[in-house]
Amino acid sequence: MVRVLAAVLAVALAASSPAFAQSKRAVTGAELEAILAGAGYETSVIEDAKTGAPVAHVETAGGLQFWVRALDCGGAPKSCSTLIFFANFELGRTATPGDFETINRFNDSQVFGRAFVLPSRSQVGVDYVIELDGGVSMDHISGNIERWADVVGAFVGHFSGEKPTS
Repeated sequence: MVRVLAAVLAVALAASSPAFAQSKRAVTGAELEAILAGAGYETSVIEDAKTGAPVAHVETAGGLQFWVRALDCGGAPKSCSTLIFFANFELGRTATPGDFETINRFNDSQVFGRAFVLPSRSQVGVDYVIELDGGVSMDHISGNIERWADVVGAFVGHFSGEKPTS
């Protein structure tokens, strides 16, 4: 009986705590825009033509452009439990085997984020996934957005510091 009361009390206390109240399992397009604005990003949100899921376009003061695509969506309005951040960069030339090697070295050296080559577009890029399913705090989301900035910085530094070979 004591364990049952303790469990009920723990749930009641957790439900009244600020972190629990701010826990997110999914976000709508408006919430995504507000979260990114809260992180200091100027954002425009559109809906994916096929799925209706939110897609945010961000341009930083430094000129970096990136996108946030919401996935695993349901309900009305659509709430999505997965956010994939990605930025693509023009190579200005055809991708070479050295570009693939550079991307592989980045992926081997990083815990967070994943780099890729889009040879048909002559682009390289990096992405980062934030999973909300199960519930996360707003602090967790904010920390992951900060980590995204670190991932992009590490990618740009890594890729621009290496000379691709043909």
